[in-house]
Amino acid sequence: MKHFLPFLIFVLIGIGQVFGQQGSQRLRLAQSVYEQGRLHELPTVLDSTAFLSLSKEDKVSAYKLLTLAHIYLEEPELADQSMLKLLNTDHFFEPNTSIDPAEFIGLYKTFRTKPVFSVGAKVGGNMTIPFLSNNYYISSGANGAGKYTTPIGIQFGVVFEKALFDRSKNKILKKLTFAPELLYTPRSVAYSNDDFMNGNASFKGTLKQTWLDFNPMVQFKVNKSKTLQTYLAFGPGISYLMKGTLSTPNFSWDKGQGAVSGPDVVNTSSYKKIVPSLIGAAGLKFKFGAIYLTAEGRIQYGLVSPINSSQRTNVESVFAYNYTLTDYKPLTIMGNVGFIFPYFNPIKIKRK
Repeated sequence: MKHFLPFLIFVLIGIGQVFGQQGSQRLRLAQSVYEQGRLHELPTVLDSTAFLSLSKEDKVSAYKLLTLAHIYLEEPELADQSMLKLLNTDHFFEPNTSIDPAEFIGLYKTFRTKPVFSVGAKVGGNMTIPFLSNNYYISSGANGAGKYTTPIGIQFGVVFEKALFDRSKNKILKKLTFAPELLYTPRSVAYSNDDFMNGNASFKGTLKQTWLDFNPMVQFKVNKSKTLQTYLAFGPGISYLMKGTLSTPNFSWDKGQGAVSGPDVVNTSSYKKIVPSLIGAAGLKFKFGAIYLTAEGRIQYGLVSPINSSQRTNVESVFAYNYTLTDYKPLTIMGNVGFIFPYFNPIKIKRK
């Protein structure tokens, strides 16, 4: 039995090679028949059994020969059928405008060849820079002495894409794609201040929030290539708060002789539930097999402070750590990588 399996694999490989050679020979024969002008014979040479032994690339070439033959034999319905089979075999096929006949290119343009829509996922890192607007403080001497740093957060989510005006004659409108996304986005700002109680005490902690971001973005294609696409994106953002915490709080005095620290302080009610923003981004899509790999950088600016002024003060953070939240507008710098899966459904376009 242990010798049978390698033998079976060897036989299957041999059979595959034979079929591949037969398919290549059949395609070469079809090419010769086409070049000799014996167009009526092509459907017989490239019958349904011939396609069983052809690779994907050879199938595309064979359907192209059949389509050309039906065009020149003035068989429009059969030409449509062959072109449709070609497009279903290779969704990313494009005619060569330099060498392909004008009749073939014209027929290609009568079909829907772009994705109906695309779906995908992305993941990346972010950091949030706070732009202070109103400073609030409890401890004397703390005003204006705090320092902010930007821990890294990891966001992830899903994206949907659909061309808005792919049949428009306007060159600008044809380049627009509606690309809404839903991201789980943690944002953090680390705060420290050594001047609590006029320099006799210090505080440090991290303001953490987790948001569900809905971003109805619009992409503008910079180039038309199906292999490597670049784009600019813009649009509004709507962030819905899921949770807010004051993480790893620590209040110390007398040069560390006394200190108060404890678990994270949940202060969700101190934040607004919804925060609007504006987003600008630039990215690229690289064709990898049947999908696109994506990479993108973006900036997202909060239009309002996320702090809920009516419930700014959290009892535990005030009495245990002498700290209250300050108003700021968040600027989030974000980088994402991911993939996009385009869904194709080639059909003949019915012209009015």
